[in-house]
Amino acid sequence: MASFIVSLFVLIGTVSAQASLVANITRENEHLWTSNSYVADLEAGHWTVVVNSDSFWDLEVKITVSTDSAHTNVIAESGTDFGNYPRVDFDLASASTVYFLVSENSVYSDTSGFYRIGVYDDAHIPGFFQSLSFFELIILISVLAFLIPLIICIFAVRRSRRSFRTPQRIMDSILVEAPMHAIPDDHQGSVQTHGSRTTTVRLPMKCPSCGAQVAHESVDWTGPLEAQCGYCGATMRATFENI
Repeated sequence: MASFIVSLFVLIGTVSAQASLVANITRENEHLWTSNSYVADLEAGHWTVVVNSDSFWDLEVKITVSTDSAHTNVIAESGTDFGNYPRVDFDLASASTVYFLVSENSVYSDTSGFYRIGVYDDAHIPGFFQSLSFFELIILISVLAFLIPLIICIFAVRRSRRSFRTPQRIMDSILVEAPMHAIPDDHQGSVQTHGSRTTTVRLPMKCPSCGAQVAHESVDWTGPLEAQCGYCGATMRATFENI
């Protein structure tokens, strides 16, 4: 009789210690020291239990899903080793009362802190931003507030360099008259001709090889948009006037 009364008190204590979970509703500000128990009435289908904790707490947890409050009939477990296993999936063939045990799961059993927990169907599993705590959201916003202006500045600098490159290129080049045979065949119909057998192109102001000043008279046209320095024989690339 005495053992029956003790067992009854233990059962009452176990049941009273179990917090209720409502499907697709997150319980906030739960605190874990060793383990916490939960119970939920769920419909048939696929379910996912998710535990989210701020990185500040460095919690390591394991989730056990059972059909009895003593967790002897386990239907799913988020992990079998030490470490953090904050998520587990399971299926119910029919509407059932399900019990959940969230256990501290570090090697030395020395983590504790606050967390959020919920059991969700496939249509309500929290997305990335929903799973973030206020503290983590503040950190993310701070990082984005730093990165976005930095990225904008990088693009602005690259664009200004690109726009500067063309005027500089023009300043470092001269206009010369090139014979039509120095113009690629696919461009001959669209270039501006002077007279009938020449067109204006740009060459470097100085020979890239010997540094000699380039002039119309000092180059020989050896191929499409290719001119040979009259001093050292190096080949220079020409560009069209509007480049």
